[in-house]
Amino acid sequence: MKTHRIPISSEEFSRLREGARVLEMDLRGEKVLLTPDKHIIKLFYPRRRFTSATIYPYALRFWNNAQKLHKKGIPTVTCKQLRYDKQNSRHVITYPLLAGTTLRDCLEKSPDNNDYLTKLSAFLAMLHKKGILFRSIHLGNILVLENGGFGLIDIADMSIQIRPLGLFKRARNFRHLLHDQADRNSLNQYGYERFLRQYETDANINGFRRKLFRTLISYYAPAMKS
Repeated sequence: MKTHRIPISSEEFSRLREGARVLEMDLRGEKVLLTPDKHIIKLFYPRRRFTSATIYPYALRFWNNAQKLHKKGIPTVTCKQLRYDKQNSRHVITYPLLAGTTLRDCLEKSPDNNDYLTKLSAFLAMLHKKGILFRSIHLGNILVLENGGFGLIDIADMSIQIRPLGLFKRARNFRHLLHDQADRNSLNQYGYERFLRQYETDANINGFRRKLFRTLISYYAPAMKS
């Protein structure tokens, strides 16, 4: 039996979610729940049209990415089980809550704390060096952990390669990072040019590569020009 097709019955799911608090939902129903024993139940629904997710479900990507990130030393969730709810055509993943506060929330509470974005530059450079392209990267998917380090959540949409990312992929990842207006405001307050210079130092991008990187950044992330 395929790993992502291990069934869960309606009765099992009811027991699993008993007393759980809904953290996120959409028109299709519940998406993320928190159980009384501090476990997360994450639900993945099928896409309405045929895509690559039909063949390689996002739940399985989430599961595999968690394992790969741990192997690369990146703090993230530790998945416990992956089940398939056939009656509702959805996958179910459970994992212990990763304790921390989103970077977005930390910045909202302490908007003048520049240490967070200085650390973000180094963290982003480290992810790229390890070959990690986190397409869902934004300040709400990066946790500030209890030890002061960073961790990743909502990890279904990423690619992980053996070699460091090239400049094209690095520049495109900035576009993902700048997608949310609140996040752009935080970076503007810190100083976007300052953040770019810090990233280039952390990532050891200099000389001709720096000129190429700046050209790519201006193309892929034009929203920060103003």
